[in-house]
Order: sequence, then structure tokens, then C-alpha cells
Amino acid sequence: MGVGRETRLSAWIERFAAHFAEEGIPLIGGRILGYLLVCQPSERTAAELSQELEASSGSISTNMKFLVNEGLVTKRTRRGRQAAQYRINEKKWADLVQRKLDALTSVRELTESGMRLLSGDPERAQRLRAVDDLYTWLATELPAVWERRPSSSR
Repeated sequence: MGVGRETRLSAWIERFAAHFAEEGIPLIGGRILGYLLVCQPSERTAAELSQELEASSGSISTNMKFLVNEGLVTKRTRRGRQAAQYRINEKKWADLVQRKLDALTSVRELTESGMRLLSGDPERAQRLRAVDDLYTWLATELPAVWERRPSSSR
């Protein structure tokens, strides 16, 4: 018998979390994001997340505050229900990507200023020029690609 879908989804959530950990989102925050992207129903309480992700309530609480502040997760309370429910905010993912594109631009500004500092020393500027060329190309090409993204991602 093969590995069940839920087991494969758990492994996928771990890969998802590990990817976003490299981008500065805490591992448990990445697990929460991955889980909220695929869970059914789409909303979960902090207690449910704690149980389903086998994480402490404190860790869930800390990471939920971070994810809500980043706009990637929304918090909803309903009259008559004590616990808040959380869900993924699909529309804010474009903002996350936009911040990454902006970060590419800021690297280009750094490489350009370094190139100016080394303008009279082409030998020393050689490695920096290679990096600057890459970031110049990215800064030139990516905005047009970004503008062509599907309207569902806007």
C-alpha cells in the first residue's frame, strides 16, 4: 500500500515551511502557512492549529501574530464563538512577491554605488560588475513579467 495523501501533504507542508524559513519566516510560521493553504475547511482556530501541527499554543500564538501582521493570514471572530479563526489571505501573496522584487532593486542600488566607488579600478570591480549585470538585467526584465501576471494574482 502506498503512502496516504495526508502523509504526503504533511511532507509537503514541511518542504513548504523549510523553503520559507530560508526567506525569514519562522519554521512554524511556514508550517502554518502551508497547512492553511491546503486544509479543509479553510479556517482553523489557534487550538486546532496547535493540535494539527503538533506545536505549542505559545508558538502558534507568536507565529499567528507575525503572519497576521504580515497580512498573509486573516483573523476573524464571530459573535457567539469564543475562539478566533484564521485563514490564508491569498490576495496578500502578491505583496510578498512585490517586496522581494523591491529587494532586488535595492541590491542593484548597492552594486551601482560599489561600481561608482571602484570606477577607476576596473580589475577590482570585475566581480562586482558581474553581480551588477545580473541585478540590472533582473531589474529591467522582472517588472514587465510582474505586470503580465494573471489578474487572479493581483
